[in-house]
Parts: sequence; structure tokens; C-alpha cells
Amino acid sequence: MANPTILNYQIQDDQGVKSRTFLYLAYNGATLNVDGLTGAWEAYGGKIDACIDGQIVGGHVQIPLEPNVAWKAAPAAGNNVNQLMGIQFTNDFNQYLTTFYLPSYKEALLDANLKPDPADPALIALVTDFLSGTPTGGPFTNFANSRDLHDLDADIAYFLTTRKARNNRLITRVIP
Repeated sequence: MANPTILNYQIQDDQGVKSRTFLYLAYNGATLNVDGLTGAWEAYGGKIDACIDGQIVGGHVQIPLEPNVAWKAAPAAGNNVNQLMGIQFTNDFNQYLTTFYLPSYKEALLDANLKPDPADPALIALVTDFLSGTPTGGPFTNFANSRDLHDLDADIAYFLTTRKARNNRLITRVIP
């Protein structure tokens, strides 16, 4: 991969102030698995810990990925990333909803009233794969989860919204 994998360490001083430091790691996916990356984060963290007075209080591993060549090569004209379609899911553990946002949604996913159409085949396929845990064509089972790691049970609501995005065009089409 052209982009490095980033090992991120959050360090806190005795005043409670936090700072981050980064270590860039060459990684191509063929020579190291996730457990190996976690081990590298811990091993380098031990070396960093020996050199600092602060405390490592957390961190993460960021693995850059390249888009699949089968995906579109350029964005289609029309919608902007500040225009979002939200899909809300339930879980059977608690009452909190998990929302998945689709920035720059296709306008073809809207019905005649300009509202999300849950019967659209593309939305059905997306939601089905989220709920079944087996993405179509994927060699694995990995259920989409809520932030507290509970399997999603059902999609219950679809809505449109906007959010501020950097470098937005000054004029965007807002769908009520």
C-alpha cells in the first residue's frame, strides 16, 4: 500500500493534559494480520513508555485501505456529501437506536414524495447485508453492530438531513 499504517498513542501528563504521538508502520496486509498489528502497537508502546514521564492512556491502529477498482471511478454529479440519508436500526439489548449515514445518497433512492424509499433494491441489499452479517460476496460473517457492540436487529426509520462539511459548495440543493 502506498499509505502507511499509523500506530497512535494518547499520552497523558500529571496535569491530566493529553497529547497524541504517531508511529508510521509499513504494512501490506500479506505479511501481518490484525493480531500482529496489535502486538506491534503494544511492543512499540512499551518502548515509548520507557522513554516518557507521561502515561499511555489509549490509542489505536489506523489501516489505510484503497477503494475496490470495481467501485465507481469518479463521483456522479448531483448530490453533495453534506446531504445525508440516515437509516436507524434497533437492537434487542437496549432502547438506543444506531444510525448509519449515507453521505451523498443517490436521488434514485427517494420516492415520489422525495423521502427515502425503503423498498428500493439498493437499500434493501444494504440493510439485508448489515442485518445478516454476511456481505454479498464476502467470505466472512461479521454483523454490523451498535457502538456498544450489540447486533442490529431491524431497520425502523429512514430520514434525510444535512450536516456541515468542509469545502462545501456555496449552493446545494436541500430536499425537505
